[in-house]
Amino acid sequence: MILLTTTYKILINVSLKNVQLNSIVSHIVITLLFLLTKTTYAYDESDTIGLSNFSFSNYLGNGFYTASGQEVFVLHLPLQHTIKEQTDSDAGWVLNLPLTIGYINFDNVKVNDLVDLEDVATLTFLPGIEYQYPVLPNWTLIPFADYGFAHEFNHTANVLVTGIGIKSYADFHLKNGTLTLGNRLLYARERSRDSDDDSDYSLVETGLNYRVTSDYSFNNRPLYGNFYYINFYYPNDLILFERTTTPIKVGVENEIGFTISNMPDFLFFESPQIGIGVRTGDGVTAYRLVFGMPF
Repeated sequence: MILLTTTYKILINVSLKNVQLNSIVSHIVITLLFLLTKTTYAYDESDTIGLSNFSFSNYLGNGFYTASGQEVFVLHLPLQHTIKEQTDSDAGWVLNLPLTIGYINFDNVKVNDLVDLEDVATLTFLPGIEYQYPVLPNWTLIPFADYGFAHEFNHTANVLVTGIGIKSYADFHLKNGTLTLGNRLLYARERSRDSDDDSDYSLVETGLNYRVTSDYSFNNRPLYGNFYYINFYYPNDLILFERTTTPIKVGVENEIGFTISNMPDFLFFESPQIGIGVRTGDGVTAYRLVFGMPF
């Protein structure tokens, strides 16, 4: 039995479907890492953006985010490679190699002390490792650590990003479906070589997913319909557009959505899961394209 005393103490989540990388993707990832590491670390308070925590876009998830008339588009590719498969009794290891692309529209933003600000394109490559430990046959704890780079193209700015945390998931098999109770505790920090003005990001995420078997199937594999709800709590507030005259502080967000899982293999992804969701809270709205488990 799993006791939920506070959202800080229970950490339950559903991990993404394993994605096997072929040699072509591996070469692409290595090339991107090389380009990022060879880029000059140009980080100056007078010209760097820092407007929408682009360093942490890897943790935001896919979607169109709108706030006070501004738009942020985030495309997240959750590439993974299974080092050791987890079983009911044996722990597993997974290497994460996610790529995240961000596009930020600042047409109507009045930026303090900045001029000629154009739309911003960002790229984040944040490789990490996670250890999947089966506490019970239906409950897995997953501590993880990430270390990588975020690059902002307009101002040739690179920052180092680190993230640590723990996630887990528990499945409860009901009469007509499966209920998954999930949560994630995350702390991330970004740092530039040329500045001591670091920033951090913390998140407590709680989700529920109810999965039912549909009447449709492919290659004798049934398709599953998933209805989900997620609550995002930012202990020290997520700040969007912090260098504008109207910064937005986000303390709590909620998301609802629907996905289809156990689909046929596509490109580099095995049994992918796709869907849509809507996230709202504190003046921010996100219309999300969900690729993989939503939490």
